[in-house]
Amino acid sequence: MGVVLLTVTEFSRGLSDFLNQVQYQGQSLNIQRGRRVVARVLPAVASDGFALDRLDDFLAQGSQLSSDERQAMADDLAVVRSQLGTPDDPWAL
Repeated sequence: MGVVLLTVTEFSRGLSDFLNQVQYQGQSLNIQRGRRVVARVLPAVASDGFALDRLDDFLAQGSQLSSDERQAMADDLAVVRSQLGTPDDPWAL
C-alpha cells in the first residue's frame, strides 16, 4: 500500500475517514502544509519484542549466544547507535 499525500485541510475535513483507512487498510498518510510534509500517520504495530534500549540488559543476562557472538553483537550495536545519534527534538523525523 502506498503513501497518500494530503493537505492539512483535506486531512482535517476527512479525519475520521482517513483514520479508518489507516486502521483497517494499513494506509500511510503524509500531511503537507504548503510544500512541506509536517506529519505522518502510520498504522500502529503491536510490539512483540522489546525496546532497543533494553538490549544491553538482555545480553547481560546471558542469552543463548556465545560470548564471542554477544561481543560481536554489542560492537555492532555500538556502531549503529553512534551513527543514529540522539535528536534534540524527539518528535523530529
